[in-house]
Amino acid sequence: MKKTLLSQTFFGTLALLSVANGSALADPSPNLPNGPGQCVPTQQMLPNGSFRTIYVGHPCPNARPAMPNQTTVGDTTTVITSPSLFAEKDPFVSPAQATNLLPNFDGNLFDGNGVEMPNTLPSSAAHPYNLHETPQVSSINEASPETDLVHIFKLLKQDKDEIGGGKVSGKGSHITEKRLPGESRLSSQQLAERALDILEGNSIPDRVYSGISVLHYKGPEKVAKVDKDTKNVNIHQIWYGSHIEADAAFIDVSEVKEEPFTITYTVDVLHRGEDDFSPMVMYFDDPALSMPGMPPMPHTSMDTTFFPMFDGKRYIFKMKMPPGKYYNLSYTWGWREHPPRGQVTENAAKTLPNEAGVPRTMVQWEQDVFGMAPSASVENKLAAIAKIGELAPEKRMWQSARKAAGYADDTSTLPGAPPSDVEIRALMDEALAAFDDWGHRTRLPRGVQPDPDADATLFYANNTIYGQMKGGGIAELSKWRVRGSNVKITLLNGDHFLHSYLSPDFGGSRGWENQFQSTKDIGGSGCWFTFGRFQWWMNAGGPFGMINVPPVDGVGLDGIPSVHKLDFTMNYEPSTRLRMYQFDPVHHETAIFSLH
Repeated sequence: MKKTLLSQTFFGTLALLSVANGSALADPSPNLPNGPGQCVPTQQMLPNGSFRTIYVGHPCPNARPAMPNQTTVGDTTTVITSPSLFAEKDPFVSPAQATNLLPNFDGNLFDGNGVEMPNTLPSSAAHPYNLHETPQVSSINEASPETDLVHIFKLLKQDKDEIGGGKVSGKGSHITEKRLPGESRLSSQQLAERALDILEGNSIPDRVYSGISVLHYKGPEKVAKVDKDTKNVNIHQIWYGSHIEADAAFIDVSEVKEEPFTITYTVDVLHRGEDDFSPMVMYFDDPALSMPGMPPMPHTSMDTTFFPMFDGKRYIFKMKMPPGKYYNLSYTWGWREHPPRGQVTENAAKTLPNEAGVPRTMVQWEQDVFGMAPSASVENKLAAIAKIGELAPEKRMWQSARKAAGYADDTSTLPGAPPSDVEIRALMDEALAAFDDWGHRTRLPRGVQPDPDADATLFYANNTIYGQMKGGGIAELSKWRVRGSNVKITLLNGDHFLHSYLSPDFGGSRGWENQFQSTKDIGGSGCWFTFGRFQWWMNAGGPFGMINVPPVDGVGLDGIPSVHKLDFTMNYEPSTRLRMYQFDPVHHETAIFSLH
């Protein structure tokens, strides 16, 4: 049955007709730039036949093209993306002469009303770090979930009933004797329970990552609200291996819609976490420009800093933000492991329709899957973890550790007698193989096969995304250089709940601007890897042309992942910084797989 998505005209309509949603619109800022093509006053006809003035052209919003043409037949969605605003030219031949590279504007951006958006100039020659002061830096224990889990698994594999004596060598060996700090002569059962504490995000002494889980089931509990008095919200992140994890997946900005606010990040850089701190923020245009009952329109996005960080250090950044009404999401990413190193906090109040067409906030989407309080009891926790598919490497580690601790199955609330040493060794072989898969999200885990016809195969598992390029290797979509290129993506869902797909355009069709100055003098990597500032748009899946991927068929390792295929015709040249950002819009936090 052929289904043409009506929502493909959603932003196309808004691009032609913008109306007030009942609130008063602000007057343009007195310092509104008036250079050639900058913030050009434009008369826009409203549905009642009257006209109003909006402002178009960087550093105001550039024109918005019609939405992509998106059609679904069976399990395949065909997309012809929006056209470019710029002349055709391969941007990779001479990036500095790319037609979609916008002229640098050394100031804040402006919304469609011509109103200045404070705290939207991340970097300038005079102030390379314009949105934060020098961070506070202190030393911490760099032990990570990765270092501790691999040591526990290896200790259990060579276990006698009582663990003691012996050394484990090598950098990052934080369980230096066959025991955990402050504890001696741990049984195999106790070590397996400690592995479960790490995987489940339970409280763990002497670990800065305590409470942050490897299994991604805690979304309903990860809401941080901006305080109405301090105008600040706190977020704790841990960086290690190929991972960024956090205690917040959603930010409630309801108390600061008309006021600038701050996000205070406490970033703990654990073993193999060294990178540049770069929370990239996506902003909407003023919601008052949208039709009543419709979401705000895409406007701009930017890396708000690009600050070098090193293992074994805690960094505290206080990032300046514009008024909350513009806030869409923050995407913290690390270029040294990108993908998969990325973590997102979404605007908690955003909504997307479920399969019944009922609008659900981002938090409600998590609650509908994992319950209201997944950590409140053992029963809640087990029910939430049951939603994660068995092909997920994180779930396979968890199942192995549970069996080693003596739990009969995934639903048992109390352990019984632990298995024999021989059985534990076999379980740890499985745990270590899953551990290896978990550390390599740019390849598909064991038991999952790529689509040989796809440029990239993405696999939803553990509420995140694993991916693999055709032929393997780095996540680079080098075939797409100019408009007209065909890109094929295959989606597989291994979880026991629905996932979705959305791909925005990071400035290819509407333009992007280089921003950051070199940070080489303080040990950074210069400006080559930032996203700068760009005007974002949609490739596929938005709003509300949901591209949904049903749950896995069956339980256990024999479950058959569901499949959905995408066939893109890319109708513009990409930004040279990133070709395709891809994510699950209803479970976004770490369900991301970008293609450079």
